[in-house]
Amino acid sequence: MHPDILWQLAAAHTRDLMTEAGEARRAREARHAQRRRLAAHLRRSTRLAAQRQPGSRRESRIPVMPAAGGRVEGSR
Repeated sequence: MHPDILWQLAAAHTRDLMTEAGEARRAREARHAQRRRLAAHLRRSTRLAAQRQPGSRRESRIPVMPAAGGRVEGSR
């Protein structure tokens, strides 16, 4: 086979591989962006739902449990 034809075939094959790699990279980036958008949406909706709960205070993270004597105390 003539060297010019071999060179053209190799160049075309290389272009095809680069195109496939670029498409795969763009698809991966699109999936990553979609996951980031979904995670941000879930964080926002979870935060909003927690704010709507009656009696919920963000600064209070210590669970409150009734003690044996009937009084309420915080436990860690």
